[in-house]
Amino acid sequence: MNKKGQTRMPMSFGGLVQYYSEYKSKIKISPKMVVVSGIVLVAIVLVLRALF
Repeated sequence: MNKKGQTRMPMSFGGLVQYYSEYKSKIKISPKMVVVSGIVLVAIVLVLRALF
């Protein structure tokens, strides 16, 4: 406590950070393509393990 009996709050931003929600990415991949490419990758790995 300081001289007047009041507590001092810490100086901080409290997690307030500005992020841009309108960010435009140069690479656009649909969620379907991510799922399909994952399935294809798993299939390729399984086939290669079965052959070698």
